[in-house]
Amino acid sequence: MLHTWYIVKTRETMALTAALLCMLMGGQARADEDGDPLTDPVTEAGQRARGLYLGATFTRQHGAEGVLAEVQRTRMNAVVLDLKDAEGRVHYDSAVPEVQAAETGWLGDARALVAELQENDVYVIGRIVCFADHQLPARVPDRAIQDIRPSRDIWTSWGTGGTWLDPHHPENHRMVVALAREAEALGFDEVQLDYVRFPVDDGTQYARYPAETEEERPEVLMRLLRAVDEAIDIPLGVDVFGLAALRRGDPSGLGQDLEAWTRYVEVFTPMLYINSMRNWLRGEEDRAYRLVYAGIHTLRRRLGREAVIRPFLQAFRQGADEFDTHFIFQQVRAARRGRADGFLFWNPGHTYGVVRRAMRREVRYLLPFPIPEGVIRSRLSP
Repeated sequence: MLHTWYIVKTRETMALTAALLCMLMGGQARADEDGDPLTDPVTEAGQRARGLYLGATFTRQHGAEGVLAEVQRTRMNAVVLDLKDAEGRVHYDSAVPEVQAAETGWLGDARALVAELQENDVYVIGRIVCFADHQLPARVPDRAIQDIRPSRDIWTSWGTGGTWLDPHHPENHRMVVALAREAEALGFDEVQLDYVRFPVDDGTQYARYPAETEEERPEVLMRLLRAVDEAIDIPLGVDVFGLAALRRGDPSGLGQDLEAWTRYVEVFTPMLYINSMRNWLRGEEDRAYRLVYAGIHTLRRRLGREAVIRPFLQAFRQGADEFDTHFIFQQVRAARRGRADGFLFWNPGHTYGVVRRAMRREVRYLLPFPIPEGVIRSRLSP
């Protein structure tokens, strides 16, 4: 398959490879390195998407019918499915050699699953975790972040306890590009990249990046996003830290330069969980509302109206002052007021009873979010 030799080495190599791929497929390269931004139109369904994250364990247990039922019960019109998760597991039959040892098959016939959901008017998003990986670093240690301390080998995050692939390494970029191409081939409406960043916990003081050069971190990640966007013709989305929405530049060293990413990314999903920012306005009321509003409002001002902003909202109890339907309602209300286009809910255990009740009661009066017709039309034009 073409993706088995799609290797990202330098900007020049990447542009040449993209051109060769397109010629072999009977087309032309969509842009060169210094050309116009690459744009993949986001359908109106994608612009208005509201959905749930349903990991592969849910699909394994409940199948396509269960996924569809959960989406419909919660009055959603979109779903995020794991293709490659943060454990390093791959849940479909992949032709990418280095991930085949981590295949679970939990999505079953992934192409049929996607088709069935789309036939029922569900917008289907394929999530690919890029650099956090609990399995692959042990199999390809030369592509992993290393630990500089004596008697240690692969670096482990102090925050998650997991291992990471080196974001500098060209073979890790090639793998992500190949997985994105497979997502498109399976029929997904959109690719969503997660962990598109460098680790930033305190343990990074002992981290060494084997493939590191003088290239700045934001440029490293831009190079990956450019390669993915050149390789696929469906919208590209990214999950980003909530703080990345609120802060300009890259003060934490994540490597996330969101304004620059608009050249290659159509959909931005800031993870605005009050659980992740427990000191935010501590002691004050409606903290989750104020966090979501601040994040969306700030990011909209930074990115403009052409970018689709679809946040991940908190659908789990940890860190919530009161976990009830009002908590869900206030987050959605804040997303609407901040001018988000839609929203997603995250619960790692896929338990959405509170969301279901909120969507049937208060939240339904907030839908659909108002998106100007001119904005919808402009996003439909490449």
